[in-house]
Amino acid sequence: MQNENKLMFALYFSENSMLYFLMRKFRFIILLILPLLGFFLSHPAFGAMPAGHDCTQCHRITNDEASTLLKDLAPDIKILEIRPIPLKGLWEIAADGKGKKAVIYIDFSKKYLISGSLIDIKTKANLTQERFNEINKTDVSQIPLDDALLMGDKDAKTRVIVFTDPD
Repeated sequence: MQNENKLMFALYFSENSMLYFLMRKFRFIILLILPLLGFFLSHPAFGAMPAGHDCTQCHRITNDEASTLLKDLAPDIKILEIRPIPLKGLWEIAADGKGKKAVIYIDFSKKYLISGSLIDIKTKANLTQERFNEINKTDVSQIPLDDALLMGDKDAKTRVIVFTDPD
């Protein structure tokens, strides 16, 4: 087997072979093309980005664009906020549809939607759940307490608000 490989190599690169002839004849072109090929393949358009590059400088999405992309999946969706996330190539979209808030992800090509949990492996933090908790947080200072039934010290440092439905 090893002798066969040596024989094949010798046939391809012997001075009488066509490949050898073409390599010698066009070596100037080959030497010119290889560096250019390396330059083009390292260009950002081909996916090679320098470390620390901020992709949001080139890639953008507006609330209207996101709504248009999602209108077939959820016609009454309202985009609350769009922001980039630590995972390059994705936007995090906080949205509200029929009174329910959700966190979804759209890629920079605007072709794919990801719905589900994004988990940081190192810290084991569920980034999607953390964001979901943020957008669903209630500002208790906005709850009207004029008709509330007060129990205990009205100037207490900690308050508990209980909602009931008497019917």
